[in-house]
Amino acid sequence: MPDRNLSVMEEQKAWMQKLLSTGEYSDIDLISTHKVYEVHRAVVCSWSPVIKRSCEFNAINQDRAGPRMSKSDNGIAKALFNFGDADPWAVHCMMQFFYSWDYEDTRPVFAGEVDQNVRQEGDLGNCSPTTDEGQLLILHSKVFTLAHMYDIPRLRELSVDKFEAVARLQWNSHGLLDAAREAYTSTPSDVPEMRGTIVKTFYENRELLDEDYVHEFLLGMPHLTLDLLMYINKHPFLSDSKRKVLEVQDLFDIWKQEYTPS
Repeated sequence: MPDRNLSVMEEQKAWMQKLLSTGEYSDIDLISTHKVYEVHRAVVCSWSPVIKRSCEFNAINQDRAGPRMSKSDNGIAKALFNFGDADPWAVHCMMQFFYSWDYEDTRPVFAGEVDQNVRQEGDLGNCSPTTDEGQLLILHSKVFTLAHMYDIPRLRELSVDKFEAVARLQWNSHGLLDAAREAYTSTPSDVPEMRGTIVKTFYENRELLDEDYVHEFLLGMPHLTLDLLMYINKHPFLSDSKRKVLEVQDLFDIWKQEYTPS
């Protein structure tokens, strides 16, 4: 029975992927700067109440103004939703999530686009071009921003998990700084998951604080600097003989060893 259930789930996943790739029976166009996604209100509106409210509002206005909605090849009236200037790669990841509850972080090459690995984020002085891994840190931070904007909690959680997995190996990438800038300029302080993960990454890799380019960056990011100081205050360094990079989940065990009476 478990094998049969797994087979059914795989078939359903393949069917959902087919719906996304073909746009069959689509009743809403989601518009990115680089692509129009022919998708389905039953799927995307179930995930995002923000898109759902927009569809409902536009439907009311269309009813008042008369039948002006576009129609699909199947004769179905189609709604429209525009993501504006949101990062097209991050939007593509969100589209994948709607249909598969996950997303691949391989950068898509859109029609008419030349694939470039040269970094296009803010200048950080004499920084070299961002590596693929550095771009992934920025990507997951931008996906988190979209998940916040469109009220998709599970996508927020997933993007944080993916960010942490990359950051464990690529914490020394300049992409960490751009990801931090994204988190601290595009999401509010009461949505702390990505900010907290970035602060934790800096804390666990404190040798970053010895770098001049990081000093320059932190001078322009006062909220990140304050959060980092507050985090360090709550998790003070041990004595010099024991100083090392620690996983946060180990701190409580160390506290027990040091301070629990024998």
